[in-house]
Amino acid sequence: MPDDTQDRIQRALNERKRKDLEEKYGARFSFNESDAPPEIIGEWLDTVEEFERQFQGAGKTTVRAYTGNPQCTPPSSLPPRQIPGELRRLIDHLDANAIAVHFDRTVPPAEAYRFIVEELFDMEIDDVRIAGMTHSFVYEDFHPDEEACATMFAGHFLYTLFGKDAQGAMQRTDRSELYSSSGRPVTREEMRRSIDRFIAGVAVFTGSDVTEKGCTVERGYASVQFAISWTGLEAGTLRALSASGTATVRMKRSGLGWNVVRVECPGWGAW
Repeated sequence: MPDDTQDRIQRALNERKRKDLEEKYGARFSFNESDAPPEIIGEWLDTVEEFERQFQGAGKTTVRAYTGNPQCTPPSSLPPRQIPGELRRLIDHLDANAIAVHFDRTVPPAEAYRFIVEELFDMEIDDVRIAGMTHSFVYEDFHPDEEACATMFAGHFLYTLFGKDAQGAMQRTDRSELYSSSGRPVTREEMRRSIDRFIAGVAVFTGSDVTEKGCTVERGYASVQFAISWTGLEAGTLRALSASGTATVRMKRSGLGWNVVRVECPGWGAW
């Protein structure tokens, strides 16, 4: 059979399978036939169908039961010199049972082993098993890096500021606790006016550079420092503007994120 004829037949089968999945499971697909060869799309649709079939009748289980209830020495009873080897054995066992554990930052072997044995094993998951499918977990989802998280949220605030997005900047400020750059308690309206004045005073930011310098976290608050330099044109006169120095963004923990409570930024006058 010519290749183009076989491709047309496979595409027709794929279209039929796609409609069946949409009607039976409410699936929605955004791909088109040019994304991959039709036989590859067909295999992928078969995998989707198998997942949906299993998921419909799947019960819940724990990671421990899903991986065969492996016997593990309690972390407190394991000699330190044995921890790296036991951790490697444990991760290999999880991999072999389609459980992947990711660590986005350096975590001591003893903490990684404790996390798996005392926390991850008790996590509830869908009891679905499909060749090639992996249940993935990230350590930072359970134990966020507070300094990195606070720095990221503070950086987002500065990004909106230099993007002249006053509304976006205000959305990143705290709802109940705000201070002026000099440390005076202020209302949200006062903070909004200060942000508006700074942004309105610059017709356009022609360049900005924001580099993290450090972050300290204590009792639900974080102070994030950045090396800042920016250039722009003054509103009205189009006179060249520039400022550089250290910006300090004071943050307050809020749920899983951080809100801005105070900002000191080069070029944003003290108020």
